[in-house]
Amino acid sequence: MEQNKTGLIFENIVPKNLNKSSRKINFHDENDIILDSKKNEARKFAKKINLLFFIFSLSFIVFISIKLIKLSINVQHNSISKTKIIKIPRGKIYDRNSEVIATSINTKDLYIDTKKILNKPDLTKRLKAIFEKKSKINDLLKSNKYVLIKKFLSPSEINELREIGDPSIIFQNSQKRVYPQHNIFSHITGFKIEKLKSKIEKNADERLSFGEDVWLTVDLKVQNIVRDELIKGLKLFNAKSALAIVMDVNNGEIISMVSLPDFDPNYPKTIKAFTENNLATEARYEMGSTLKMFNAALAYEFNKTLINKTFTIKNGYQITNEKIIKDDHINLETINFNQAFIHSSNIASVEMIDEIGISNQKQLFKKVGLTSNLKINGLNVVPNKEPNIWNETSSKFMSYGYGISISPMSLVASFSTLVNGGYKINPKIFKDHKSDERERVLSKKTSQKINYLLEKIVEKGTGKRAQVPGLKLGGKTGTSKKVENGEYSEEKVITSFIGAFPINKPNYLTFVLFDEPQRNTGISLENFGSNTAAPTFSKIVKKISPILNKNNYHRYSNNKVSQK
Repeated sequence: MEQNKTGLIFENIVPKNLNKSSRKINFHDENDIILDSKKNEARKFAKKINLLFFIFSLSFIVFISIKLIKLSINVQHNSISKTKIIKIPRGKIYDRNSEVIATSINTKDLYIDTKKILNKPDLTKRLKAIFEKKSKINDLLKSNKYVLIKKFLSPSEINELREIGDPSIIFQNSQKRVYPQHNIFSHITGFKIEKLKSKIEKNADERLSFGEDVWLTVDLKVQNIVRDELIKGLKLFNAKSALAIVMDVNNGEIISMVSLPDFDPNYPKTIKAFTENNLATEARYEMGSTLKMFNAALAYEFNKTLINKTFTIKNGYQITNEKIIKDDHINLETINFNQAFIHSSNIASVEMIDEIGISNQKQLFKKVGLTSNLKINGLNVVPNKEPNIWNETSSKFMSYGYGISISPMSLVASFSTLVNGGYKINPKIFKDHKSDERERVLSKKTSQKINYLLEKIVEKGTGKRAQVPGLKLGGKTGTSKKVENGEYSEEKVITSFIGAFPINKPNYLTFVLFDEPQRNTGISLENFGSNTAAPTFSKIVKKISPILNKNNYHRYSNNKVSQK
């Protein structure tokens, strides 16, 4: 035996080295089998635990995912519901001076949840006391539904309903369209109830529905005056209907447009038959002698020799084999060019066209817009109706206002060209609508000479009753017989007057028309534009001119228009 430095005793074998780097040697015996078996069982158990954990985790993830999807759907649904409930307030409609013409107010609708009624007989009795006209309350409350009783409750109705205290009473927020000016702008704004709309409310619906406010060219003060005077005239002459238009002749802005009879757009269900049409744009008339001024334009533009012509009117004019026209209202045998317009001669008008020709007439009518379909953004305008055959005979009839039916607005637009220096303009009702570039279709001299004639018609001729003290103006009367059973009536007429002011340099044009004024005695025709429309024109212009011109009459009292 030997003892080494470590103090260990070995028999026969002395290791060469024994240090920390020596490898550990494992010896196996039967106990290793048991140990391996335990390890295998432990691994199997761990696998089961891992599988259960995986299943649990997967189930948890699926559960959370489903919850998130449901939550997302609910949020989206709630968002849609809120979008439906929270509506954009409809835009307002203003006049040119920002006076409110149409607006929407917050109100409430009454619903009854019939399943929650505490005492049906008592509730029925109390609802009938509040809503006397609601005769169907009994039938409504018989159902097992959520029923609408009334829309747009008044504050007093809401207070009375709250005093009942029945849990079945439900208030739903809503909006009501109201028109503070009532009838004054009814034929311009129209009305809106639920899905039913008309006129501006319909034509500007896209803008208004998105909350955009709309400014119109009309003036509340002027509109009120025009309507008030037109109502007086309608009653005085016992006319079937009446209309009036005031327009800026330089940019086409419609300052006033009144059609009678009218209606209250706050109560559209009460509108009577034939009262909803805006006669200024949605009706056609044979305009009579107002069209004679276009003969003057034809003469100045195409045949200046007519200015020096003398017309013999004592014997009448045989226009067809059956029809002879006369100037019984003129106590002269011959008249000159100016007198033909001052006294409104039918015979001279026809003779002028004989010399001017059909082609020139067609050309000028097209230039000024009498034969084209007028379009105004926001308004419905009926197309003009030309004669079926535009021949020599129809041309002569048109020379004194028959054979062509046009809308009043079309006449105003075309007449503006005669007085504004010869520029064609397009009427407009929206204040923010850009003005079109003006196109000259008549010479400046032609326009100046026409204004001279219009002034003389008011000073000396058929338009004397249109005069306004202190204001220089000019205009033309119109009288046309109505067609009845295919024949022109000797009793039923359309009377009108169209005039511009200040006449030396016109800014505004006013047109007044009465349909079937009833002051006839037997077959004697007493009604003319000179004694119906002209005096009404005078009353209107006297009141609106200081508003429009923002000055007094004396500014224009010394202005003269000379014919050159």
